[in-house]
Amino acid sequence: MRHAVFIAFHYPPEASSSGVLRTLKYSRYLGEYGWRVTVIAPTADAYSIVDEQLTQQIPDTVRVIRTRWLNTRTHLSIRGIYPALLALPDSWIGWLPWGVSAARRLLREDPAQLVYSTSPHATSHLIGLRVVKATGLPWVTDFRDPWIEEPPEPGAPSGPIYTGINRMLERKVIERSSHIVASTTHLRDQLRSRYPSVPSARISAILNGYDEADFGETLAPESHTSRQFVIVHAGSINAEFRDPRPLLQALAQSVANGVVDREKLCIRFIGGGDFADSKAMSDALASTGLGSQVTFVKRVPYEESLRELGGADLLLLLQASHDTTGLVPAKLYEYLRSQKPVLALVHPGATSEVLATTGGGWAVDPREPETLRRTLEVAYAAWQNGTLAQQAADLQTLRQFDRRLLTGHLAQIFDRVIAAS
Repeated sequence: MRHAVFIAFHYPPEASSSGVLRTLKYSRYLGEYGWRVTVIAPTADAYSIVDEQLTQQIPDTVRVIRTRWLNTRTHLSIRGIYPALLALPDSWIGWLPWGVSAARRLLREDPAQLVYSTSPHATSHLIGLRVVKATGLPWVTDFRDPWIEEPPEPGAPSGPIYTGINRMLERKVIERSSHIVASTTHLRDQLRSRYPSVPSARISAILNGYDEADFGETLAPESHTSRQFVIVHAGSINAEFRDPRPLLQALAQSVANGVVDREKLCIRFIGGGDFADSKAMSDALASTGLGSQVTFVKRVPYEESLRELGGADLLLLLQASHDTTGLVPAKLYEYLRSQKPVLALVHPGATSEVLATTGGGWAVDPREPETLRRTLEVAYAAWQNGTLAQQAADLQTLRQFDRRLLTGHLAQIFDRVIAAS
């Protein structure tokens, strides 16, 4: 079998976001396409949130090499302040020397045909750049999110010098890559537009998806109660772009209008994070009168989160900001595969396009409160008359997003890159 070296910060037991599943599933299924994988990642103490159950999905054929690491924000700050130039391209740049050393040592012991790096964090690509410069190996880079955020993420270093250096680093990576993969067609087109000198055929898209193996009999849907309209959101919430308050305000208006029965509402946030416990959220619950209808559940293991999806009547997706219009959260595909309708509070873009393609529910701009209220009332009425399940995504259309099939697309790219080299 051919050998690919993966450089990935996010790899189980890391579990801070559903993005970790993209790399996990690739490593899980590439063996079926003639590729064995070695993953280089930091030691598990680098991760703030872990799920040991995810490590059980790593095949025995996949070797994982853990390295030491250093985080600028954690190790080099004084009273929370650190020089931005020591966090280029991100605060995990201190992982680079150990990552490069581990990769080069591995390649001396166990030669490979290809290097693959995935971001975020962009440091993974700089490790890959160092390794391919030293070895001359073909290199595939995977962009799960944009490297350069416009506007920058709240709290992230910015400014003309920082942004200029980041753009230079991104250009070096793109131009040296044998092939670039983006997680959405929007991000693919953005990269093609930014780097017109790079042949467009070298920049392609492999979308996120779901793993059919995760939706077996053990995860069969079980309703919380047939007497309540259960809305479930899985993942963190925040005030910037995953804000549930527009939903609460719209529901409160429907209750006030007598269209929705307050006592029949059950809204569950799974793993909401710090914002769930904030004063802003408690104020929102008090002002809408929905405090008794909302439950915040601490983060649960991945398998249990899928059971929560199965017990919902309506699944809530929150991702509404200018800089996320070209992205599709990985969990959307799991929402859709759970065969429950989705209400996505998003700006028009990639996520709304997926919902339009699969017929899996509604995409509503939260800046349009009347549209949101009316959509919720339509979903509630459908639940009352027993037709809400008809809004679920078409299962046959969803098959194109099966992780095993998507891994085959990545293997084809690997094969073409090897053939070209």
